[in-house]
Amino acid sequence: MATCPRCKGPLTDAHRCPRSRVSVAAQDVALGLGGGIAGLIVLALADPGGHAADMDLFAFGAGALLVPGAARTFRGR
Repeated sequence: MATCPRCKGPLTDAHRCPRSRVSVAAQDVALGLGGGIAGLIVLALADPGGHAADMDLFAFGAGALLVPGAARTFRGR
């Protein structure tokens, strides 16, 4: 059986080299930032008067934690 010259794994028809740690970390950081921003947007839409101004950190943190976890769950990793 042939081996992949890059990752030295078995070279089958459906072979895909594993992603590097740097690209996985960059994707997780981008998902976290995107989720945090989405959390802030949801808070702004739910409270247009700005009465929950002290909830900004909570909304950012919840989005930053929930979105990467949901992405991994739905992606199947």
